[in-house]
Amino acid sequence: MRNIFFPLLTMFILGCINQSFSQQTTPNNLGSVKGVLRDTTNNYHLKSATVSLFKADSTLLSYQLSNNYGEFSFGKLPLNSKMYIEVSHLGYHLFRKNFVITDVKAPLDLKTLIIATKDFSLKEVQIKIPPISMNGDTLEFNAAAFKLDSNAVVEDLLRKIPNITLWGDGQITVNGREVKSILVNGKPFFGGDFKTATQNISKNALEKVQVYNTIKDRSNPLDSTLEMNLKLKKGKDIGYFGKVGGGMGTDRRFEGDASINMFSPKVQAAIIGASNNINKVANSVGALTANSTFKGVGTNVEYQPDFRQTGINKTFTGGVNLTYNFVVTPDYNNRNTLTANYFEQRKFYDNLEDRETIITRNTNDKLFDRSISKSESNNDNHAFDATYTLNKKGSQLSVTPSFNFNKGDNSSTSERSTFNNENKLASTNVSSNNGELDNKRFNVVARYNFRPTVIYSDRRMFQGLNINYSMGVQDNNSERYNITKFRSEIDAAQNRDFNRKYTTQSDNLNQRIDFELPGLTAWLFGYNSTKIVNVDVFNNFSNSANKTNSKVEDLIVGTNSYKPNDSLTNFNQTNQIDDNFGINLSKSFNKSLSNRFNKGLTFRATLANRLIYQDNKSDRSFQNIKRNYTNFIPSASISHNNNQYGEFYRSISISYNTDISIPNLQQLAPIIDDSNVYSISYGNLNLKEAIVRSIRFNLSHNTQKSKNNLNINLSGAYSTTDDNVIDSLFIDEQNKRVNYLVNGDGTKSYNGNLNIRKAYKLKTSELQLTAYSSFNASKNPGYFNSVFLYSDNLNNSNSLSVNYTYRDKWALEGAQSFNYSQSKQASFNTEYDTKTWTSAVSTRYNVTKRFSINSNISFNSNKASNNEAVNFKIWNANVTYRFLKGNNAEFKFAALDILRQNNNIINYTGINSVTRGTQKVLQQYFMTTFSYYPRKFGKDAPKK
Repeated sequence: MRNIFFPLLTMFILGCINQSFSQQTTPNNLGSVKGVLRDTTNNYHLKSATVSLFKADSTLLSYQLSNNYGEFSFGKLPLNSKMYIEVSHLGYHLFRKNFVITDVKAPLDLKTLIIATKDFSLKEVQIKIPPISMNGDTLEFNAAAFKLDSNAVVEDLLRKIPNITLWGDGQITVNGREVKSILVNGKPFFGGDFKTATQNISKNALEKVQVYNTIKDRSNPLDSTLEMNLKLKKGKDIGYFGKVGGGMGTDRRFEGDASINMFSPKVQAAIIGASNNINKVANSVGALTANSTFKGVGTNVEYQPDFRQTGINKTFTGGVNLTYNFVVTPDYNNRNTLTANYFEQRKFYDNLEDRETIITRNTNDKLFDRSISKSESNNDNHAFDATYTLNKKGSQLSVTPSFNFNKGDNSSTSERSTFNNENKLASTNVSSNNGELDNKRFNVVARYNFRPTVIYSDRRMFQGLNINYSMGVQDNNSERYNITKFRSEIDAAQNRDFNRKYTTQSDNLNQRIDFELPGLTAWLFGYNSTKIVNVDVFNNFSNSANKTNSKVEDLIVGTNSYKPNDSLTNFNQTNQIDDNFGINLSKSFNKSLSNRFNKGLTFRATLANRLIYQDNKSDRSFQNIKRNYTNFIPSASISHNNNQYGEFYRSISISYNTDISIPNLQQLAPIIDDSNVYSISYGNLNLKEAIVRSIRFNLSHNTQKSKNNLNINLSGAYSTTDDNVIDSLFIDEQNKRVNYLVNGDGTKSYNGNLNIRKAYKLKTSELQLTAYSSFNASKNPGYFNSVFLYSDNLNNSNSLSVNYTYRDKWALEGAQSFNYSQSKQASFNTEYDTKTWTSAVSTRYNVTKRFSINSNISFNSNKASNNEAVNFKIWNANVTYRFLKGNNAEFKFAALDILRQNNNIINYTGINSVTRGTQKVLQQYFMTTFSYYPRKFGKDAPKK
């Protein structure tokens, strides 16, 4: 089934869109049109004018900007169809030209079009608003030019604009380039999540959608990101939106949430709360807000609670978000903002696991480890953070303090049994743990960046500085009881019983300061010296001080009293200083032609030295360790950017990096706790630091055609590690493990990622294709029962999705994923692998503007070496009805896991082992919910 389901699904989707394609002419019968714009008064070519292409019924087909020579051209246009172009430019009259393409062999040449200048007068009234215009370097889409339902939101508008694509995963691209942030009236909107703005703000409250580049580094104009600003209509910058909802279901399932978000030019405030036992887990106020959006009238495929999440989670969450803008209309050089968030999460977790692990001890000897474990936890977490941001004429300051308090308890039980090749019992281990924790954490991060706003090329000038400081203070307290009963079926003398109490208190203070002085050559020798090479000086300094007081006690047999265990009780104090300093050398070459292309080539090299001082003091003499590490860690990179306006944007980079990893105290000299009978690890005072060298490659290619853009992102890395800390592991016939740590060469890793996106905007629909593939491969040396071997490991993930939407009526998405893992050890001639297939289809059909049907089903298959495949299906469906004037109320009936087959399979490989099992998951239930969305944009009109 899994091998034919997705091909059949793809054929079905392509069949569904065949009608949309057939309504258009075939590729061999497509024509094109071109022309040149000229100013009638000054008689020069009119560049950067917005040329919009429409069908006869005023449907916008495409748009573009005229180049430096006033030229424009549109391709792949239908023959014998009435169309027209509109030309708009600030200071010029709106120009319209009708045409029909009849010849496929040569482009229809509209020749020179004369655009008349506009004489402004107080009585002049703009009759028609052009859909697209260029305002300086900002591309603007006028909301009033697009006719939509009165209940539509910004997201519905964006789907109507050519060259803007809303992908299934939430990403937005304009002309193929990804939008990195969305602002509302120049300010972040309730945390900056895209959905909070695009799925809540009414289209009728919107004046313009503005798209522009934000340059991060003035010395490298190509290093920019795309930003979108939603400019609201005058008077619509004050209002509120939110949600109140609740639902009850079978098997005592429930969910409920309530939120109110209020905003004005200066203030944004949100209060939100939610509770459920259907595995909807949110870890911030922003996540809660993003999951309770209005969504408008579009055809978003709606996904259900996470049925793949481990265990059953019951959560009670709530929080407050407040943003105050001291500057009403901010920009990059004038921003003064205070943001504060408070969030509380109470989470009850319940899980049950049943697993079996096959371990190869040598070529002909295997062990079978079977375990059943149950765990429960109850945690109450409080988090508060605030950020103050001040930007003034080249200076940027931000300060972020945060507090976190976490208190809870947990309990777990585990029963393990090990069998040999003959399926005879070798050992058993029964253990239980009960504990409590009380942790407190305070952090503060401060950043200051300065850049002079004016550059004088004829003299020396201070180029600015960057300073980042962070401090973290932690106070962690825990108490835990452990009861362990180990029984050997081979040697009764090895039987062990433990009943121990652990009390741990630790205090941690971590500080870090990063300092960078850019443009040193310009400061010392004048700005023109940067034409030779640019030099930046940096120093990254950190200090960590940790104190740990561990008290361990054993139960006195026959009593309820505990006595101190002097071999495990310990007080430890660690201080570590890490200083990384050096210089960055860079040289850039740029070539550009306005409105045609912009190319850049940058070389970078870092010459750095890393000094680490490690000082550990302990009650145990063998843990009193002082060490110094000094290493030269160079790095280098080459990057190339090529922006061919209207054609494509491509960036390529190759980098080389060096770093070190030092052994910690637990690797050097741990205190051995023998209660963990199945796994005991010894340290090694002779361990050295590991040297990691890596090479990385990145390629990004985005087409910028008028439609049907293609995005490709490819990355890869290769790294080697000398003197890596590796295992020397001994496993006896009872599955008792003793591990000794040693240094060893030969550790290698390879990884790569490929992401391809292709979108087709058709006459009445849109098709999106997304393909993703990643792999991680490694070669890890080690000793296994005195045999030196290499473990070759591979993890590969692949996915393909097809998303089709037809008008505002129907959305269909199909997805196929395949995950593979493998572990090979040539010395023992062992090879273990796991395979996971998932085929899924999701659909939404809007029967009317108020009534919709949603359904999704996935076919899952999991297979591990020497085991039969486990197959199961998850099918969810719901019907939704919206009512009231503004679609503000919603009634929903949902059926989840209709076939009652949901399963959570444990399936992974390790060194000489493969593990297979199941975990407790959410299963079938039915639920009815009601939601109300209060929303208002702008003040009430004054009563007459």
